[in-house]
Amino acid sequence: MAANGRWLWIVFLTAASTLFSFALACVTPFAALAALAALSLPRRDMLALIGIAWLANQIVGYLWLGYPLTFDSVAWGVMLGVAALLAALAADLTVRRLAERSLIVTVAAAFLAAAAANQAALLAATLVLPASDEAFSLLVVLEVAWTNALALAGLLALHQVASAIGITARSPSRTQPLRAN
Repeated sequence: MAANGRWLWIVFLTAASTLFSFALACVTPFAALAALAALSLPRRDMLALIGIAWLANQIVGYLWLGYPLTFDSVAWGVMLGVAALLAALAADLTVRRLAERSLIVTVAAAFLAAAAANQAALLAATLVLPASDEAFSLLVVLEVAWTNALALAGLLALHQVASAIGITARSPSRTQPLRAN
């Protein structure tokens, strides 16, 4: 994929994540975004995408959705960024380790690694940041997982459209990740 195509792909994914922020009251499915980014972008671009998507999420939250400018709110915002970056790194490591596996296995494992890293980082933050008792209840965790799974399906469909119009590279085969290493 040419540099222009990679940046256009990053813009598309950032726009999609921003729409998620508006539609889901500032919830960005970072695990899904991290998994797709790990599958379709070089590491540097993957990390740039996650950072840009996080920044867009914060702008939507504070400027449009009226999130309070308090220490706790800003600290949780920063922690969301850290958790998203950790999710991306976990997905990237998984993609690299499973490069010889089928695409379905690689996608599923990258998604699960990203989701686990994201949730673990956010749970760890509750040791120092205030959180409600319900924030990590089974129901909430399952709802977040379901939202991310649906988002991943949508992002994979977006990848297919983007590859059909030449913005991203097509997967070379069923056993290769969506990107070149």
